[in-house]
Amino acid sequence: MLDDLDRQIVAALIRNGRAPWRLVAEVLGQQERTVARRGNRLLASGVVRVQSFPNPAALAPVDLYMLRVAAAPGALRGIGAWLADRPETHWVSALSRASECIVELFAGQEEIGPLLYHDLAQVDGVRDVSLEPIFEYYRTVSGWRPDLLTREQYDALSPSELPQYVTRYEDLGMPRLDEPNQALVDILRTNGRATIEELAAGLSVSKATASRRLEALIASGGVYVRAILDPSSIGYPFEAFLTVRTSPGDVDAVGAYVAELPTTRWAANVSGQLLVQTAARSVVELRSVVEGIEGRPGVLGVQLSLYAEIFKRSTVAYVDGRLPAVAAD
Repeated sequence: MLDDLDRQIVAALIRNGRAPWRLVAEVLGQQERTVARRGNRLLASGVVRVQSFPNPAALAPVDLYMLRVAAAPGALRGIGAWLADRPETHWVSALSRASECIVELFAGQEEIGPLLYHDLAQVDGVRDVSLEPIFEYYRTVSGWRPDLLTREQYDALSPSELPQYVTRYEDLGMPRLDEPNQALVDILRTNGRATIEELAAGLSVSKATASRRLEALIASGGVYVRAILDPSSIGYPFEAFLTVRTSPGDVDAVGAYVAELPTTRWAANVSGQLLVQTAARSVVELRSVVEGIEGRPGVLGVQLSLYAEIFKRSTVAYVDGRLPAVAAD
């Protein structure tokens, strides 16, 4: 059971997974030694882990899609695990409203047909598939602000990630990762909180060079740093997926509103409709979130489905519905 300080440290890592314990302690008004001891314990226990991975658009010409896979109830877990094993998927969940998996993935245009009608079509229990492009993000998971810290504290830890770098990386003229930067990312995949000293040693460069490369990669959206955890561990056990229907032209305004809610973990415009991942402390809070969205101008309706099972978060596949234990050094 996490106490208030533990939850605040986890919240700090959500905003900035690489935040030095010194900075976290300063923001929380705690002793650095206490924060470091607790933070390292949380990381070692697997309650939270820091994962770094490259923006796929920085590696190849790919786009983002939302995939839905309807399945026979008895086959859904096997299908979810199969999807989680795919390298192009970032997160995979099963919904309670219908027997289906919902998936965020990156793919090239030429890969869509083979994925849907060759690979998926051969998986036992698949009943139907649909895939739609993600047009825009309003909130990414590192921008989630659970009510454990103030807005000022979150901002002091790091600016919120710019969602446009996810969907518009190439259009914004951002470069593909070169060989030195790919080597840096490979180290970060193993340890998302690798120190500058460790990065410099692994790359055989100076600390200044390693620091400069890392800062440029993060600022440009070439690499993501994610704190991966189950929201229930910090008091938000009710995870739900919302489909928000809006009047034509209102999706951006509603998306901006939803992005500012402390329960919103992720929000995106998918083929013109607003999809939202939310985490609430209770069913009462979940109802309040839905009613608040329904009351916004331009909203025509909100459909809610609880998450029945998680198969993958931020590239980390789950084992038997749980975040796997951290491998020992």
